[in-house]
Amino acid sequence: MHSSDLRIIQRPPAVRREAMLAACDVAAMMACMAGALLLRFGGMPPEEHIRLYGVCLPVSVLIRLFFAERCGLYDFRHRLTLAEHAFSGLGAAIAGVACGYIALALIRLYYTPANHLSRLAAPADAVLLAAWFICSRAIVLAWLRRTGYRVRVAVIGPAGQSRALMREMQSHAPKLMELSAPWDALEAADALANTRVDAIVLVSGDLPQARLHQLLSTCDTRGIEAYLYPELGLPLLLHTRVASLAQTPLISLNPDAMGHYRLGKRALDIAAAIGGMVLLSPAALLAALFVRFDSGPPILYSQERLGLHGRAFRIYKFRTMNDGAENGSGPLLAQTDDPRITRAGHFLRRYRMDEIPQLWNVLRGDMSLVGPRPERPEFAARFITENPLYERRLLVKPGLTGLAQIHGRYDMDYTQKLRYDLLYLNSASLAADLRILFATIRTVATGRGAR
Repeated sequence: MHSSDLRIIQRPPAVRREAMLAACDVAAMMACMAGALLLRFGGMPPEEHIRLYGVCLPVSVLIRLFFAERCGLYDFRHRLTLAEHAFSGLGAAIAGVACGYIALALIRLYYTPANHLSRLAAPADAVLLAAWFICSRAIVLAWLRRTGYRVRVAVIGPAGQSRALMREMQSHAPKLMELSAPWDALEAADALANTRVDAIVLVSGDLPQARLHQLLSTCDTRGIEAYLYPELGLPLLLHTRVASLAQTPLISLNPDAMGHYRLGKRALDIAAAIGGMVLLSPAALLAALFVRFDSGPPILYSQERLGLHGRAFRIYKFRTMNDGAENGSGPLLAQTDDPRITRAGHFLRRYRMDEIPQLWNVLRGDMSLVGPRPERPEFAARFITENPLYERRLLVKPGLTGLAQIHGRYDMDYTQKLRYDLLYLNSASLAADLRILFATIRTVATGRGAR
């Protein structure tokens, strides 16, 4: 089937659907709590129990909503069967009710000791909530099927391999998934621009670099998920996120943009930036004195860099080069034994002390603790022209540190840094960020890689 034969299906707006479902969930959560009390006390719960539930109702509902979202109960793009939602609903109900009752017990213990909490109401509450999650998701899935909602997946690659993969996936594909194949890899980017598709599966990654970049860029701008069907030996060489469509193992080619990861990463950034500015204030004062007495003012250096999606911002560092070092030469990349670097600058760079002011950029949200280092616009434009994959670095926030900073050198070639950055993009997680941060501490303590 050619791409022009694909039928564009109008799907219900996901945000509106999720908001309506969440509103129904809130009402059901309150009803489940009330129902559990009524069952526990035979229809007449004591006032001291009702008061505690009433006071803590917002906290309990927020906890349950959190676990419902974490368990994927609002995700109708990846969870397309009732079995998936049933297991998720059971887990969300147990976790949400358990954590909610722990919160109720702590609030009662420290703030409202005159009220009472029934532990026997918790199992009934969890059963009622699980039943609601399962029944409501069954209704939503049935409604989606009746309204023609489909998750569209296009298989891209040589016709023979694509058809074989499509047959394998179709044997396990849920009813809400629609497969289309084959698409010719050389024409896929143009086809994606004119066809509504939710995900693509590349049968082979053996494409010209420019064509691969064009395909991935189209996916990034249109919110299309991209996957690679791995050859048998490929998983041995990769440490990356593994996904599954129609019970087929795939490698995700999209940077991790899940809400949980973004929220957790931002919380870590804020906490670490505030803590870092406090703990590193003596080192910052020492760095400022080094610069002041070595080469005079200005102490800080500000420069325009590119951030998330190419948005420009100003980065702040302690000055490590002679003031006006580029006035005669124009923008230049760092190099080995760079004559522009001052004596204090060599020391500050060795121990990464010049980067301390960038904690302010992290706190502001221009940067993250971990990610590709932000590049100057003029250099980024040149690198993208030379290597189009360089543009993918702009899909995530730039970072204070990254894989290239813990494994490489200050003056490492941009193509080597790009390899590290692309590896990071495809395996980003909070655990990976923490490992990089701990490795950075070791790198800073030893001064390794700075020269």
